[in-house]
Amino acid sequence: MINIINLNRQHDTIKTEIALIEAELKKGKEALNPSEAALHISRLAGQLRIHLLEEDKFMYPSLLNASDEEIRKLADLYIQEMGHLAEEYINFKNNFNVASKISSNLDTFMTEANRIITALKERMLKEDKELYHMITVKKL
Repeated sequence: MINIINLNRQHDTIKTEIALIEAELKKGKEALNPSEAALHISRLAGQLRIHLLEEDKFMYPSLLNASDEEIRKLADLYIQEMGHLAEEYINFKNNFNVASKISSNLDTFMTEANRIITALKERMLKEDKELYHMITVKKL
């Protein structure tokens, strides 16, 4: 059985880190604290790594072997979509995981941070409303 409670808890932790990054972004370029932003970018990377490992090791194999064709198709779609987003976040993190990288390229940081944060939030919302809901309803 898929531990949906743990997956939801991980989403909550990820959302908290995202909110902390967003709080820095809302300060604007002049007031943003690059060290604080870099800290939360790195923490978020660790949380995403743990979350994706659990999904890849436990959730998706279970869904891909489900008897329900709708679940198998949805799981396959999510796997394809997430690989791209995970790679994008890794690139973002590698580009902006220390204060000096953020400070030296602040305009690009602001643009990329807003883009990747929006993509992550949309992905989690989609998982919460579609995939995790389906797992709960079908008691997988």
